This record gives sequence, structure tokens and C-alpha cells, in this order.
Amino acid sequence: MKKISLYTAILGMALVSCLTSCLKDSTQPDFTTNKPVIELPIGSSAGNSGGNSIAAAFKIVNTPTDYSIYVNYAAPDANAQDVVVTLAVDTAAVTKFNQVNGKAYTMLPADAYTLLSNKVTIPKGQRKVQFPVKINTANLDPTKTYAFPLAIVDGGGFTVSGNFGLLITIISLKNKWDGTYSVTGTMVDKINSSLTGEYPRTFQLVTQGPVTDALSDNNSFSHGILSGTSGTSYGNFSPVFTMDPATNIITSAVNYYGQPATNGRSARLDPTGDNKFIMSADGTTPVSFKVKYIMVENGGDRSFFDETWTYTGSR
Repeated sequence: MKKISLYTAILGMALVSCLTSCLKDSTQPDFTTNKPVIELPIGSSAGNSGGNSIAAAFKIVNTPTDYSIYVNYAAPDANAQDVVVTLAVDTAAVTKFNQVNGKAYTMLPADAYTLLSNKVTIPKGQRKVQFPVKINTANLDPTKTYAFPLAIVDGGGFTVSGNFGLLITIISLKNKWDGTYSVTGTMVDKINSSLTGEYPRTFQLVTQGPVTDALSDNNSFSHGILSGTSGTSYGNFSPVFTMDPATNIITSAVNYYGQPATNGRSARLDPTGDNKFIMSADGTTPVSFKVKYIMVENGGDRSFFDETWTYTGSR
């Protein structure tokens, strides 16, 4: 039988003692002692004390749109009783958020939202519930970005989270034609033949009103073209299309920068084009559209665009 040396025995005892002391180390976090916290867990923080925010885009419709915000019971164990949480709209939070983030969001006006109640119950045994809000998009200006601040003012007997007790929803509006498109086609400049179309290209239609959208190219209201083999664009020119909501026919085109802009450029629809959207079966999402329009310069037709736009997704 093999004998165990005294050195080996002492070493083994030391290791056991070390492991035991590590297990009892008071510096290790003990999550079982955490106290429950009530929070609004969804959102991103800029880490600058301005508050957490989340982005939400709504289509412009005539009836209120359902929206919800999660309210969470954060604790190691599920709650042993119903928890009634009280929330409130914190208008001062928008001012602070704008100041620390360098933004100019508009506070969502009172007639643009409805709270069914200012309280929500987290049932016994559950951790997360939805706090319902109705957004009245018909009362909003599509050219503005709004902020809707909700804060927990009473945690139902539990601590309100210091980091996640406030959530600001940043709201933008979109009509049904708004989105990202893959565009093919031709462009002819009858004054300068070295200027030609650059296709295929990715454009966006950006909501300007309930039935109007402006062409955006790489986050700029412009239209990319070629000068020889080099990329460029026409200065102060981007078409804004107006649609008939019932038929999805494009009824007009004007220049985003004015009719005319300071450089004398305008836009107009070419009536020889199809100028109509093909929509999904339920009529809510574009499939594609063909359009012809003209850049007018100092009263004369200069550049002729003939394009096919295929919807690739939301913007």
C-alpha cells in the first residue's frame, strides 16, 4: 500500500481550507438578498442622466393606434402578491432630455394620446405586464419628431428603479408609402448630355404629410446622378410626390426646396408615366411603382426621369 507523505497531507489540507474560505468570501455577490425593484426595462440609455429612450414609428391613420410599454417587477423570486404600479406623464423630462442630448423633440400633445388608466397591476406570480397607451396619429404633424415621457411615480410598495424609472418614447410618423426602395431607370438631361442617371440605386421615401413623401438619397434630400463617371447630384432638387390615398395614384410632384428653389429649379409630374403604386393585398404596404417626372429649370423642362421603384422594407 502506498504511503501518503506528510508534505502531501499538509498540502491537501491547505487546498481544502483555501476552497472553503473562497466559498465563504463575503465579497462575492449574493443575489438572493436583492430587494424587488419596479422598472420600465425596455430602452437605451445615453448614460448622461437624460433618461432612457426607445424609438417608435407609427403610420398615419384616422383611428387611435395601440401602443404599450412594459412594466417589470425585478427580483430573484416572482412577486407574492398583486402589485399596483402608478405612472404619469413627465413633461419636464422632455426638456431635460433635449438639453443633455442636443435634441429638439416636441412634447407629444395631450390630444395625441390617451391613457386608459394611470395604473397597471402586475399579477401575483408574474414579473412583466404591458401598460396600454393609444396614440392619435391624426392629430400630429408628420414633419416633427415627438417625445412621450412616462415615469413610475408609485411602485406599489416597492422601490422604483433609479435607472429605469423613466422611459421616453421618441415618436416619428410614416404614411403607407414611406420606406426604402431599390430604384432602376433612366435620366436624360437635354442641356448637358454628360449628366446621366446612376442606377440601380437605393432611395427612401420620407413622409412629409399624410399623402406626401420626399425622395431621400443617402439621408439627403437630393437625387444622385453621374457626371461622366463621377457621382454627383443636382443642387436644391428632390421631388416630393403627392398620392391619392384611395387609388395610390401619384397626382403631382414638386421640389422639396420650393417651386421654384432659389436656383430656379422646380419639379413636375410627367403625365405619360404610369405614376401609380402597386400595393400589397391588404393595401397597407407598397410593392412597387413606376413614375416619370421632370426637373424644370428657369421655366423650361431640363431633365427627364423614368424610374421603377421596388419596395425593400421600412425606413
